[in-house]
Amino acid sequence: MTQYIRIFKPALFCVFFCIQGFVLFGQVNKSYSKEVETKITQVENNLSGWVQISDKPNKWTLAERMKFYHAHGVSIAVIKDYKIEWAKGYGWADSAEQRPVTTTTLFQAGSNSKSLNAVGVLKLAQESKLDLNADINNYLKSWKFPYDSLSKGKKITLMNLLSHSAGLTVHGFPGYE
Repeated sequence: MTQYIRIFKPALFCVFFCIQGFVLFGQVNKSYSKEVETKITQVENNLSGWVQISDKPNKWTLAERMKFYHAHGVSIAVIKDYKIEWAKGYGWADSAEQRPVTTTTLFQAGSNSKSLNAVGVLKLAQESKLDLNADINNYLKSWKFPYDSLSKGKKITLMNLLSHSAGLTVHGFPGYE
């Protein structure tokens, strides 16, 4: 019996690490067209910095950036024409449990939500469903903004909120429960 364990233990060890490697960077939850697969590969292998200091562009792979920023897991969703074109998870949602990131893994959205919210609001304004210059209290239902000395009598609009010119501020969020 111990002879079998001695023989199979290294083989099982190799199989385990091969599977983990495939899980880490092969988490495709959906099959995509060849064109979309090419776009996914472009994202995975051609990340670059916002600022180019020299003639030689900075290029990194997603794996290199994850390692650099100590990001154990990342989820990417690309939206095209208001629909998800592709989504994919990379790395670990919980590295201790070795639970991989999937397209349904929840992350704290943080400041990313501001851009997505702005796109939605602007789309509604484009469709004349919202007026960017109207008082926000026209849209608030269960609570109304209490105009007081804080706003100095100035009405706050959606445009003010989107451009951070409403004079309101919040310092941090506790995150998801």
